[in-house]
Amino acid sequence: MKMVYTNRLLVALLAAAMLGSVAHGKERSLQQLKAEAEKAHGGHRAQLYSELALQSVDLANQQFTQGNSVAAQTTVQEILDYATNAHDAALEKHKKLKNVEINLRETQRQLENLRRTLAADDRPPLEQVEKDISDFRQDLLNAMFGAPRKERK
Repeated sequence: MKMVYTNRLLVALLAAAMLGSVAHGKERSLQQLKAEAEKAHGGHRAQLYSELALQSVDLANQQFTQGNSVAAQTTVQEILDYATNAHDAALEKHKKLKNVEINLRETQRQLENLRRTLAADDRPPLEQVEKDISDFRQDLLNAMFGAPRKERK
């Protein structure tokens, strides 16, 4: 009986250690991605910032789950900054428009899913960020396919 308990404890400790190392590796990769995005130019810069926005949603989710809503709201504002940088870089060079739009769509979807799990007090900032990202996506789609034509009456 004691052997079974010891084995379960060992498995639980190993799982916790693996999750901790994965979380640490994720944070490190966000920092590396941010550094690479700041150095990049044109379409590559837009792609990296859109990936950074997408990956940062997981960090915000983790912070909200841990009850650290102040840090999570800061991360949400960083997501908006990354999305803004991706949007501006993509439109400036007209490169990687499709990839950036796809990443921003996924970022918006994940933020929406995250918002639905939050308390009512934490939701309004996320709603605004979702709206802004939606506007960025529409700008990218308009750049790719042209602005929608007005209907004749």
